[in-house]
Amino acid sequence: MRIFLDENLSEFVADALNSLDRGYFIGIEVVSTKKAIRAAATDEEIIPKIGQEQGVLITRDYNIKKTRSKYQLCREHQIGVIFIRLPKNQNRHWEIVKVLIKHWEETISTCSSKKKPFALSADAARIETDAMRKARAKHSGFLLF
Repeated sequence: MRIFLDENLSEFVADALNSLDRGYFIGIEVVSTKKAIRAAATDEEIIPKIGQEQGVLITRDYNIKKTRSKYQLCREHQIGVIFIRLPKNQNRHWEIVKVLIKHWEETISTCSSKKKPFALSADAARIETDAMRKARAKHSGFLLF
């Protein structure tokens, strides 16, 4: 399985994850969309190519989820998407790397077992579906939209 890191995540992170995974997660390849597809490729170009490879996209780009045509494109091409969510003051490169590393085993397990299409959110504390996040927030007294 190929996991694509959107170009808003460094291609060096993809290289590092491949180095760390070597011999541990068999059959998993992490690539940057910048290298595997092309730099500055649009979501409309990236999503079908990831779908052709039955891949998963990891991104910080919530416009994919908020824009109906892009979200529908993900469903149509049967891709999994993991959205990295961080507070604005923690949106630096190193914070993103820490979230990826912290949840990497769970990410691999989820990507390997979950039926596509799917969408998950990952933050410093957890990786979960939006329904799980909303239920947790509702239970704690906060309502998320």
